Amino acid sequence: MSEHEQKAYTTFEAAKICHVTHHSIKNWIKQGLIKASRTPGGHYRILEDDLDSFREKYDMFPRNKADSKKHIMIVDDDPDALAMMENILTCEGFELIKVSNATEVGLRAAQLSPDLIVLDFLMPEINGFDVCKALRNNELTKGIPIMAVTCLTKEEDIERIFECGADEYLPKPFKVDNFLEKIRDLIGRGRIIG
Repeated sequence: MSEHEQKAYTTFEAAKICHVTHHSIKNWIKQGLIKASRTPGGHYRILEDDLDSFREKYDMFPRNKADSKKHIMIVDDDPDALAMMENILTCEGFELIKVSNATEVGLRAAQLSPDLIVLDFLMPEINGFDVCKALRNNELTKGIPIMAVTCLTKEEDIERIFECGADEYLPKPFKVDNFLEKIRDLIGRGRIIG
């Protein structure tokens, strides 16, 4: 198909296809991740092939056709906690993305756009507060719900957890039913971005 016959998307149309905001699309264009041209009026247009190759590279093909499973990213350095959460969540039919490295969290969350991030706030090399703030300050990840699952139980720690952007809090050790109830609630409602 020649460029003339190919569909060209606006940033709004591309955003709908990628399930992100049009600001995210504009940011990706500015970062050189998506190839786009400009109209005489200064608006971006993205050719279908260019959008498809971007979506393929970052695994953004709609999951709802072949795979309606919800994706949950678990950030925890404790292998036992990871194994337990993996067991619970895969039995419930969720797809998991496991991360134990702080620098990976933001990058993988931006690339894979999970439906929920379960974040331990108390890890040797990862400050959960900083990770949570960074996710909230990134255009690509600020809409992903975050649930803190942590040993921190002091009132001031819990306040700080919510202040840095967590949507839900669950102290460790937790009851499976309680964990699943909070997971379902967060995944069901998503996050409203102001």
